[in-house]
Amino acid sequence: METSPGILGRLSEKVLGWIALGLLVALGIAIWQTPADTKQAIWSGVWRATAWLAIVATLPWASRLFMGRVLEQSSNWAGVALVAAYCLADVIAAVCLMTVWPASGWAWFLSAVALAIAGTYNYLVCEYVAEQSGL
Repeated sequence: METSPGILGRLSEKVLGWIALGLLVALGIAIWQTPADTKQAIWSGVWRATAWLAIVATLPWASRLFMGRVLEQSSNWAGVALVAAYCLADVIAAVCLMTVWPASGWAWFLSAVALAIAGTYNYLVCEYVAEQSGL
C-alpha cells in the first residue's frame, strides 16, 4: 500500500528542488563568465559526450535484426561475442569522438567506468531482446 509523503517529505522535495535550480543557475553563470575558448571546449565536450551516449543507447537495439541467428547457435559464446562486439563499437565511437586522450588517472578511470556501464547496458538490452524474440 502506497502512502502519501508527510509535510516534511513535501517540504524536503521543495527545498531540494530549489537547491538544484540554484546550482543549475550558478553553473550557467559560471559557464557564461568563462573565456570564449574555455566555453567552446565545454560545449564541445558536452556535444561529444551526448553523441557518444546516443550511439551507446541505440546500438544494442539493432540486435533485434539478427537475434534469432545468434540464438540458433545455442552457445553462450555467441552472446558473449555479440556483447563484446557492441563494447568494441562503443570504444571505437569514443575514440572517434575524442579530440585528445585522457590526461589524468581520474580521466582514464572515468572512461573505464563509462565503458563498464555501457557494457552492462549492452548486456541487459541483448538479454531483453533475446527474451522478446521468443526462441
